[in-house]
Amino acid sequence: MTAASVVVVGAGPAGLFTALTLARHGVRVLVLDKRRTVSPLPRAVGISLRQMEQLRAWGLEPAVRAGGADVELAVLETVTLATAGSGVRREMNTPDLAQSRVVSPTSSARVPQDHLESALQEALLRMPSAELRRGAEVTGLTQSADGVRLTTRAAGRPGPVVGAAYVVAADGAHSTVRRALGIAMAGPDNAMAGLGVEFRAPLWEVVGEHRFALYTVTHPDGAGVLIPAGDGDRWQYGMVAARDDGTAVLQARIRAASGIPGLPVKIVRTHAFTSAAQIADRFSHGRVFLAGDAAHRVTPRGGTGLAMAVRDGFDLGWRLAWVLRGWAPASFLAGYEQEARALVADSVARAEATTGRCRAVVSEMQHDLGGRIAHAWVDRDTSTLDLIGPGLTLMTAGPGDPWRAAAGHLPVPVSVVPLPQPAAHALGLRGPHSAVLVRPDGVPVATWWAAADPAGDLARAVAVASGREAPR
Repeated sequence: MTAASVVVVGAGPAGLFTALTLARHGVRVLVLDKRRTVSPLPRAVGISLRQMEQLRAWGLEPAVRAGGADVELAVLETVTLATAGSGVRREMNTPDLAQSRVVSPTSSARVPQDHLESALQEALLRMPSAELRRGAEVTGLTQSADGVRLTTRAAGRPGPVVGAAYVVAADGAHSTVRRALGIAMAGPDNAMAGLGVEFRAPLWEVVGEHRFALYTVTHPDGAGVLIPAGDGDRWQYGMVAARDDGTAVLQARIRAASGIPGLPVKIVRTHAFTSAAQIADRFSHGRVFLAGDAAHRVTPRGGTGLAMAVRDGFDLGWRLAWVLRGWAPASFLAGYEQEARALVADSVARAEATTGRCRAVVSEMQHDLGGRIAHAWVDRDTSTLDLIGPGLTLMTAGPGDPWRAAAGHLPVPVSVVPLPQPAAHALGLRGPHSAVLVRPDGVPVATWWAAADPAGDLARAVAVASGREAPR
């Protein structure tokens, strides 16, 4: 039997983020995926601001951005792409570059999901405590008080039994693991249907300087959305309530949408889609946890699916790592669903609404950032967000000597980071011994304006943050 501390089933964004978070904590993690390669589909192309902040903290931002398109993060509503110069700019639910600079060291990106997955996979394969097995399909599981056993299949034959302390089911909307656990999904499974087309055409030459993240085309013969899927000639064309009428008809529609009758169009693939607006009845059962589409499904409305999957992976990953390293009790894992369910339910409700219920971009941005501490530049290249460690991080105004002495013998490692005065001020730290304690996801745990009892105050805050003590 193969053994690992955590087995992650599925190597999509949720599974890869979970595995990378665990591996960066030194946890032995095994990823099983029935696909032999990364999916070639561009799928989601929007990486949110908070996701990019995490990728930046891991040193992966350049590799991820290398597969993206340099575009204005907005929607252009136009009759055809050829008339983009007279189109109307509409805000999308993503902050543009100027808005991002106010609150973050980075910005959102438009990168096809297959490139994101490739970059995450390459990073995972460099981690000494991680292993990825492709072509390995999970066929069943049993669990006890001590762990989980997974049966597998490879190349049509029974594979090895895999044992783990915990399992993360990130195996998609039709999750084998979720079904084996008997966890039902609530909500409609046909909230939105349509046709997606991946194609290649020289459309950047058509739009010229009017480079946008998404184009809404209103021409009656080509109405739909056009989305760049990278910086080359790879694009996506989407139509709601449409069918595949064959290559020639689709080429004609895309040419009509472009406004260029003789445009060379190569159809790469088409896929009819049916999107759901569903949430799992629960996100865990015993030692098995659901993440990504295995836990919730949304339509393209609102563009939240990828962000939700990534948030799941990171939040579940650091909580599992804390438990496995002895920094928190097993009951600490209940916080994953306790914190996530309300947010997921809101996104699922938005996905079901025909309007998408998009909020103003500032509200969307605040929702995405999730209450993490403020970004402030510590030096020319370092943000306060870059200082957050895998345990708890205590940022202090001034040298922080009283806090440093108090941080020496605690059940969770606490890194004490003195901030220069402007950065401390930006975080609301005023007095010379004021401090803020931060979780790995950037969420503040406690703030002190003075160091009256640093040993006692810090010990109590760490106990609450790690689930050893209830908040008062």
